Amino acid sequence: MRQEEQTQVNYYVSLHGDDRAPGTEREPFATLDRARRELRSTGTAGVRSATVWLREGTYYVGETFALTAEDSGTEEAPIRYQAYPGERPVVSGGMRLHGKWEPYRDGIWVCEIPEWRGVSKESLFTELYVNGARQIRARYPNTLNGEPAYLRPLHEPATWPHAEFAFDPATFTGKDWAHPEDAVVHIFGKTRWGNLQWRVKKVDREAGFIHLGDGGYQINDIMQGADGTGIDERSDYYIENVFEELDAPGEWYADRECGYLYYYPPVGLDLRAAVVEVPVLDGIVLCRGTQRNPVRHVSFIGLTFRHAAPTYLQAYEAPSLGDWTIHRGGAVLLEGAEHCEIAYCRFDAVGGNAVFMSLYNRGNRVHGCWMHDIGESGVCLVGSKPLTLGSQHAYPAEITVSSNKIHDIGVYGKQTAGVFISVSRDNIVSHNEIFRLPRAAICINDGTWGGHVIEFNDIYDTVRETGDHGPFNSWGRDRFWCMSQSHGPASHGAGDVCLDARKPVVIRNNRFRDRKGWGIDLDDGSSNYVVRENLCIGVSIKLREGDHRTVENNIFVNGANPPGIHIGYEGNSDRFIRNIVVADSEWDNPEVDIDFQKGVSKGVLYEFIGPPVHGAWVRELDGNVFYNDVGRFLARVHYRPLGSRTETYEWSDWQAMGWDVHSVFGAPLFIDPEGGDYRVRPDSPALALGFRNFPMDQFGLEDDFPDFG
Repeated sequence: MRQEEQTQVNYYVSLHGDDRAPGTEREPFATLDRARRELRSTGTAGVRSATVWLREGTYYVGETFALTAEDSGTEEAPIRYQAYPGERPVVSGGMRLHGKWEPYRDGIWVCEIPEWRGVSKESLFTELYVNGARQIRARYPNTLNGEPAYLRPLHEPATWPHAEFAFDPATFTGKDWAHPEDAVVHIFGKTRWGNLQWRVKKVDREAGFIHLGDGGYQINDIMQGADGTGIDERSDYYIENVFEELDAPGEWYADRECGYLYYYPPVGLDLRAAVVEVPVLDGIVLCRGTQRNPVRHVSFIGLTFRHAAPTYLQAYEAPSLGDWTIHRGGAVLLEGAEHCEIAYCRFDAVGGNAVFMSLYNRGNRVHGCWMHDIGESGVCLVGSKPLTLGSQHAYPAEITVSSNKIHDIGVYGKQTAGVFISVSRDNIVSHNEIFRLPRAAICINDGTWGGHVIEFNDIYDTVRETGDHGPFNSWGRDRFWCMSQSHGPASHGAGDVCLDARKPVVIRNNRFRDRKGWGIDLDDGSSNYVVRENLCIGVSIKLREGDHRTVENNIFVNGANPPGIHIGYEGNSDRFIRNIVVADSEWDNPEVDIDFQKGVSKGVLYEFIGPPVHGAWVRELDGNVFYNDVGRFLARVHYRPLGSRTETYEWSDWQAMGWDVHSVFGAPLFIDPEGGDYRVRPDSPALALGFRNFPMDQFGLEDDFPDFG
């Protein structure tokens, strides 16, 4: 006990504390920053294990809580910022407003906030929270049943990048806007791969045009507007931050020039007794070191992080040739960190990304956290190829993202994910439960290095607001990727894709449940993947142009699209072996992306689009079990050029072509599919072909996931 007392230091922080106090349990500090300064000034950090205990309450930090290498611990003497046992302290990047509310007109109330009058910082008053709930910035059109309502442009803008789009003056709002230059447009790309935000420059009502100012950063323009990145008459949009459109309960508007906040409270809300909060900071916690001198062995445990401002109009970058651009920031940002941990924390009321690991990071962990009501993505691991030179390793590696519950993210950004990886290697994403998302649950933006393991995750109800995607999505637009191969009409080999995708990405033992798209979408050039022992219900898998993919021992049941191999390279090395594929033509599937993907309605079990002109389509298709209620095997092939000829093959014709020679068409004999047990019985034909049963009770959160109350 004496040795432990000598090596363990405890400091305490309380809302009722005093930064002049000694920081003991009876006389605590008042702020986190005071505890950090004490650790540094006494030389404790890195010498003795130290825990800073936060007591119950909300701590409005005022400025980002920043740690550098001087604040590091060691493996033997880590530093922890931790919730006091049994309590849930909140670390807020916002402030609470205490203005005097008065009735204004038409159900709207107003309070004066003179301290913010004329303040130009753009992150102020971009969100409003009342009793912990995000409110709606005054917009047109209003929300319907809590969901955004949208308009559509009349036609595609004439220029790229976009400068304006047309609206119908007869159906547009009739209210005159005094300050249209303060408004923000939220608009989807024309094929709903994601959305973009622009400032409004001018509204020309006579001509029927909305002229756009800065913005439109959120989607990589590799397609130069020719595909899903552009906007046209299909692009749903709404416009917010317009005072004249404050006309519905839950809406608000901040007049920063005059220092007034306007709010239309819902019926029954006592506004004078409500807790009203706004974000002030873009980031709440920053751990920033360097590769040579990193922040080490610092943990944040059991804390709640709230009120980081939206960042969708700040700087974005394309870390690689994947569809994404990103804002390099988050409520908690780690850059130049080693063996740091964010554990059992809650993130909500965050306007941008929740956790962002930027550039050099090694061996960090995000574990047991609950992330919801997030403006953009949950956890981002993003490096930089241009900065990775010689001995400079500007990318995250060996990061573990495990047992996190991530849902209802992408409030603002729709090209977002529960876990996003780009220019990184050797990460583990395991035992997470991820659901209710606008796009992917897990996205790997490029083939750079690989080595990731995606395992035991439970993923469902994704791709709710976007299209042409899957719960897991990847791209591989690396040095050998070819636009002409991908989008026609070229046909050639893949090149040495493993020079970029050096290690295989392993996707195993996950459960994907959804009703549209592909459960596992290996898109444009994704290469060097091993996909095995996954259960896909309502979705399947797509292998677009790429190479060295093995899909083995998976179960695909009633996929919205059948397993597909699209735009294959010549001399392809892909293998689709020992899988079970079931398609029920009566399965209720109202949301299928495009016409040629309506495979389940016809019992189609394979889909090939644009197979290579020369050479084998793939290396091996064999040892699989197929079954549908149509009573016969069906494979559909769309030959090049796309749409010129489509053939449907039945069993004998398919095998005569050399495919699935040892495969079987017959019932797989699942043990209890209604109860979620898709293991097969001992007499299943799949076992005779080498299929191996795998556990059905290990998906999702681990036992130590906390009760957040």
